[in-house]
Amino acid sequence: MIKVVFHIDETEKWNLALANVYNLLAGIDLKDSEVEVVVNGAAVEVFRGLDDTLKRKMHLASEKNVLIRVCRNSLKSHNIDAAILPEFVEIVPIGVLELAERQLQGFAYIKP
Repeated sequence: MIKVVFHIDETEKWNLALANVYNLLAGIDLKDSEVEVVVNGAAVEVFRGLDDTLKRKMHLASEKNVLIRVCRNSLKSHNIDAAILPEFVEIVPIGVLELAERQLQGFAYIKP
């Protein structure tokens, strides 16, 4: 079983991170894998004016069972209302705690 958590904390890293996710998905058995993207820090700014192309890439990843989780603390610190997030995005209370828990559960950590 492959378990991977991708960490995005910079807005300019979104496209690279999603390209990494798609490269991984192309090489693994999706039924026997867990893939998660954790978003915190400045990377939450992308949701303020989410363009259609990036939203579509995120949505397609979520349809392949990739969990996209956003840090509530980062949303608050950047004054972003959680109501604007796409329906496929989940909120976690503390992004860094989510990352630590996943690593304790044996997830590989990738930060593009």
